[in-house]
Amino acid sequence: MKKIHNLLPLLLFQSLKSIAQIGIGTSNTQPGIMLQVESPNKGVLLSNVSLTSTTVFAPITGTPTNGLIVYNTNTSGSGNTAVTPGFYYWDGPNSVWTKVRQKNANETALFSNQNTTTNINSSSGVYTDLFANVRFNNNTSLYQKVDNKTLRINETGYYKVMLNLDLFSDGNRDNFGIEILVNNQENIVSENMYVPGRAVSDQPNSRAYIAYVPINVAGYTLRIRSYEIDPNTDVYFRNANSSTISIEKIR
Repeated sequence: MKKIHNLLPLLLFQSLKSIAQIGIGTSNTQPGIMLQVESPNKGVLLSNVSLTSTTVFAPITGTPTNGLIVYNTNTSGSGNTAVTPGFYYWDGPNSVWTKVRQKNANETALFSNQNTTTNINSSSGVYTDLFANVRFNNNTSLYQKVDNKTLRINETGYYKVMLNLDLFSDGNRDNFGIEILVNNQENIVSENMYVPGRAVSDQPNSRAYIAYVPINVAGYTLRIRSYEIDPNTDVYFRNANSSTISIEKIR
């Protein structure tokens, strides 16, 4: 009986030691790994839940745990608290679900102009045709071309928009501006692009402009409008496909 009694701590120690590393599909777990799963034809499925907002922990129950990962199956809400299908982790310090994203080419698109005959410096404002030609669009469900002047963005978030404009004017020194409209609203992107006039006729006048654009409602449109600062200046796109607009989702 004494020998059995002395053997129990040893057996308990060996049992704990044996489960310190768990291998599924393998008996050779790597050092530093608590759980190692290997399979040539199967994956690991995490919990599928239906979130309603980035600020609502439910339907998960219990105490919110920092770093908890789930796969959300639902599209719900609007604005910055909206959720869409994908992996989310619980950011405990900020008490929000944060979507796990991998930046890649699927979140970018590039378009260019076609019209070179329309004076884009007009007192009434001109919507430019910067979406006329699709240079590449790797996610047509996210970026949906409506027409040559309008792009629909079908997911909420923040987007980096870069304009590269290749222009020429009639030689006057008059100036004009470029603005980005979100769903035909001027106040969402407050900073406009100032384009100074050129004194020499038909000389190129190129400008680059970067703006960070919030899309608070899925399906909002993006349009680029020029507006007159000083009158009597005719400004055109210099060549087809030489002026571009690129879109990149950053979060």
